[in-house]
Amino acid sequence: MSTPDDDFLVVEDLHAGYGGARVLHGVSLTVGRGEVCAILGPNGAGKTTLLRALCGMVKGRGAVRLGGTGLLGRPPDAVARLGVAHVPEGRGTFLPLTVEENLRLGAFTRRDRAAVQADLERVHGYFPVLRKRLKQQAGSLSGGEQQMLALGRALMLRPRLLLLDEPSLGLAPMVTRELFGIVRSINEEERTTVVVVEQNAHLALGIARQAHVLETGRIVLSGPAERIRADEQVARSYLGYRV
Repeated sequence: MSTPDDDFLVVEDLHAGYGGARVLHGVSLTVGRGEVCAILGPNGAGKTTLLRALCGMVKGRGAVRLGGTGLLGRPPDAVARLGVAHVPEGRGTFLPLTVEENLRLGAFTRRDRAAVQADLERVHGYFPVLRKRLKQQAGSLSGGEQQMLALGRALMLRPRLLLLDEPSLGLAPMVTRELFGIVRSINEEERTTVVVVEQNAHLALGIARQAHVLETGRIVLSGPAERIRADEQVARSYLGYRV
C-alpha cells in the first residue's frame, strides 16, 4: 500500500503542448517525497514541455498534484508559492542584475527577511564562488557560475520540488560533475524532491532513485535508476551510451 510520501508528486494522464500542437500524450508518473527522478529521452521527446507543464508555464489537461494540491490551471507564480522551483534550460539568469539581486529574486514569495538572509548564507555554503561574486553582474560570470547562480536562486525559494532542465548544458565535464554532486547533497541534506531532465543520462541516473524515458511525448520505459543504468540494451536503445 502506498503512503502519502510515495505519492508526493503525482502526474496522471497529462496532455500538453503549444497552441494546437500536442507534445505530451497521456504522461503518468509519481515521485516520492525526497526522491530524485530522472527524465530521459532524445531531443524533441517532450522532456522540457513536461517540466513547463509542472510549473505552470504550459497549459495541460489531466492531473498534477503536489502533496495532494492540484497544480494544473495555476499560473507560474502561484505554483512557485506552493514550493515549486524551476531552473530552465539555458539557466534563465537576469544578466544585467548582480549575483545578489538574482539570488534575492529567488525569494520573491517570502516575507521572512531574517530567514532569507540565513538562506543566502546557506546558498553560499553550497556555492562559495557566488559569495565572491555578489556585486558582479550575472552576465560577467562563466557558464558554470551562471548555472550555479540559477540553482542558488531556485534554492532561495526553499522549494519542496526542484525542477532542473538540462543543468549540464554547455558545461565542462568537471563542472558538470561538481554541479551534480551539489544537487545530490541538496537532496540528501534537505530532502528536497528533484525532477531532473538531462541529456547526460549516465550522470542523471547516478543521482536518481527512479527514471522515466520519454519518446514522442509518451513514457516508454520506467524503473529504478540503477537497473536502467545497468541494462546495456536499454542504454544503447534509448540513452545513447554503452554500459
